[in-house]
Amino acid sequence: MKKCNWLWILVVPGGILFFWLFVMKFIVRFVKKGDGVPCPFALSWLVDNPLRRWEVRHALARAGLRAGETVLELGPGPGAFTLEAAQCVGPEGKVISVDIQPEMIAQVRSRVQAAGVTNVVTHVASAYDLPLEDASVDRAYLITVLPEVPDPVRALREVRRVLKPGGVVSMTEEFLDPDYPLRATTTAWARAAGFEAAGQYGNWWCYTLNFRSVSDPLPKP
Repeated sequence: MKKCNWLWILVVPGGILFFWLFVMKFIVRFVKKGDGVPCPFALSWLVDNPLRRWEVRHALARAGLRAGETVLELGPGPGAFTLEAAQCVGPEGKVISVDIQPEMIAQVRSRVQAAGVTNVVTHVASAYDLPLEDASVDRAYLITVLPEVPDPVRALREVRRVLKPGGVVSMTEEFLDPDYPLRATTTAWARAAGFEAAGQYGNWWCYTLNFRSVSDPLPKP
């Protein structure tokens, strides 16, 4: 009986892991029809479930959100981390959530309103054309978002435009994500957009890379 119990303990988690790493990744990539495509609203539960939230639970702490800051949340999806970010910056701060999909932003707004949070501003917009003034944001963070943008470097150049001098962009990626990029790939994108390394956390399974906007002129596209 004890051996049987141990067998189930090994087989069930292993089966779930296999399903997620291989079957689910294949299904998601098939539905998205390729790389550089945002997660469809129909699959929003994939980015807002207990497993995923647990996997990237340190993302905001690693991003270094501080009270009173104006923070850009690019690609919030249904808002899995929006309320936590709003709490981090406090009533004197502001979270600006921008997503290209109206359905996702509608979910964010619903969450914010239900929680009675007043320091979150939402926009439906492309990562290439953020509805923000130059040098208006203290910090930006993207959680498993950048690989879903067709041109990651172009998106990061736009993030750099809206960051204040010395502002930080934080990017978190996890292996379970169907579009998971290697750490070296994310670093290359950031450097091509004119950022310099400002901190790294985690491991190959789930990592966070922080980059600081340098004072040189924006690189040419």
